[in-house]
Amino acid sequence: MGDAATENVRSNRFWLYTPFALLLLVAVAWSIGWFIIRSRTTDSIDTWFGLEAKAGRQWTCQDRTVQGFPFRIEVTCGSLNLTHGAITASFGRVESVAQVYQPRFVITEIEGPLRLTDGTSTIEGRWDLLQTSVHATTAGLQRLSAVANNPTVTVTGLTPDPIVVSSRETEFHVRPDPSRSQDKAYDVALSLDKAQIPALNNLLGSAEPTDLQADLTITQAEGFRGRPIAEELERWRNDGGRLAVEMLSLNKGARRIEAKGELGIDADHRLSGTLNVAASGLDSLIGALMGKRPVGALLGTLFGQGTRPNAAPADKPALTPLPPLRFENGLLALGPFVIPNVKLPAIY
Repeated sequence: MGDAATENVRSNRFWLYTPFALLLLVAVAWSIGWFIIRSRTTDSIDTWFGLEAKAGRQWTCQDRTVQGFPFRIEVTCGSLNLTHGAITASFGRVESVAQVYQPRFVITEIEGPLRLTDGTSTIEGRWDLLQTSVHATTAGLQRLSAVANNPTVTVTGLTPDPIVVSSRETEFHVRPDPSRSQDKAYDVALSLDKAQIPALNNLLGSAEPTDLQADLTITQAEGFRGRPIAEELERWRNDGGRLAVEMLSLNKGARRIEAKGELGIDADHRLSGTLNVAASGLDSLIGALMGKRPVGALLGTLFGQGTRPNAAPADKPALTPLPPLRFENGLLALGPFVIPNVKLPAIY
């Protein structure tokens, strides 16, 4: 009887401690698995940097750390720099995070400032918060998104005066177009909330903030490889790249514009193509562009109409279709009428 009782006690103790032992084994296995993933992540980063270096793009991740135990992989760079020929780019602190069970969904927070230059043109950017997310599959990129709070971007070297754009929030999304893979097409969605664009303010004669939304499709976009801007654009033009404007919507106080069409670059590196535009509140602008021609006053009156006759005051102004806006041979035309004193400069 004594031996049987002892065996029963031992059996009960075994089952009492088994869950804790299994939990300990799972924790040990998970820890080993995390460190294996961490090691593979580090090796993958080093391999990618090596491949980029062979392609002429030298990345430098200062003070790199890989952490996030137990459920995440966090890769942090104190600063991130890129050198590719004449191109140099630099960011502040960069932190990328992925869950160990969802490694192809990566969220990155990037601190400024940004400085990108090819020796001729320079882009500088600052923001309060910039976050990006990348969704990928085994076949490659599925979607890239970015959201910036209070960004300000300054471009110098492209025009005589700096180009400055700021907004309360900017949102950007890009994905390969699955229905047009043969055209190497990418869909792009861009929105700017309460933006200040001095060049647009001067053109429209108003300092009111601008809300802008654009849905675009860019063909032959897969060949961009970080070369100088002029080389990238020339490669794109030679490959027959086009920018399809699926919808461009601009609201600036009482002025509203919507446009659709297709644009490209001609042999002299000038903008070419046609936009179908509808607008309201542009009477002074159109009248000024067309000069003293009778057609200028007529178009200005037509496209400056306020609201629908029976519309409530809160309604948005009705949009009136304009003649097609054509970018052709360095000239800008509204329907059959060439806008005087406007010459389209070479983009590069």
